[in-house]
Amino acid sequence: MEKLLERLKESWPYPFDRIDWNRDMGSTSYVVYAGEIPYFLRVIKPALISTAVTGVQVQWFLQQRGFPVPAILPTAKGELYVEGKEDLLILYEFIPGQDVDPEEDSEAIGALVGQLHREMKDYPGRFICRDRDFYLGRYLRILEQKEYPNIDAYRTIAEALWQKVGSLPMGYCHGDLYRGNIRKGADKRLYIHDFDTSCWGFPMYDVTLICDLTDYFRFDEGNYSRSLALLARFLDKYRAENPLNQAEADAFPALIALQHFSTQATIMELFGLDCFSWEDMDGQLNWLEQWNRQWLA
Repeated sequence: MEKLLERLKESWPYPFDRIDWNRDMGSTSYVVYAGEIPYFLRVIKPALISTAVTGVQVQWFLQQRGFPVPAILPTAKGELYVEGKEDLLILYEFIPGQDVDPEEDSEAIGALVGQLHREMKDYPGRFICRDRDFYLGRYLRILEQKEYPNIDAYRTIAEALWQKVGSLPMGYCHGDLYRGNIRKGADKRLYIHDFDTSCWGFPMYDVTLICDLTDYFRFDEGNYSRSLALLARFLDKYRAENPLNQAEADAFPALIALQHFSTQATIMELFGLDCFSWEDMDGQLNWLEQWNRQWLA
């Protein structure tokens, strides 16, 4: 990490003297110190650099408009990031605090996400479009590659889900708006993080991710009503900031199922096709079948 510290000193006008590893979730993050002052550093791996650049551009746009995001700290040359031979460095202000609790903070999160979607209507850049192939097709192709024996059951579910969501309104979508990407600062203000998955997709997908109280691996029938109750509180404040029609709200349970397909695919793309076994895939299939029986009843 000494070499990394030297690279930081060469590019940013801060007297860095210490660096601590934070976590590795696709990109690797660190807390960097200049004396007692902490900064947050992300080191982006090669495969994710293009999406990270888009994320930086989105976050800078929001930062300039006063939207609550952790501030990107430009280099001494005024650049928003430093690109190396095999990585990309982005430095942010460090915001002490904690992840939000969607149930406890539902109204505040609803207002914040509504503001985000409203602000992004003015964004001048373009995004990759996330369509049926991204949400469903990637995982089905992985199942084919692995010669998973129950793939036809997945295909049937995928087709039914797309009939429910395929015609929903499209717009800006953060794409990874779970509780870990919304932080509550020490000042109690909420901040949205990590815009690398920004895309042109379903705005309702963002709403779904933050209001989904189901357990990804273990089906629990009671989580359906809990999630619907959270959605109602969330949408009350969201709609005060940005319109969302009833067809979008009604697609909530279908989008919960849809994200199981996209999340499985993303995990396997990042960590290898063997990170889930056939037994794991059977478990996901069983979850989806139970979920669909419940909300379609």
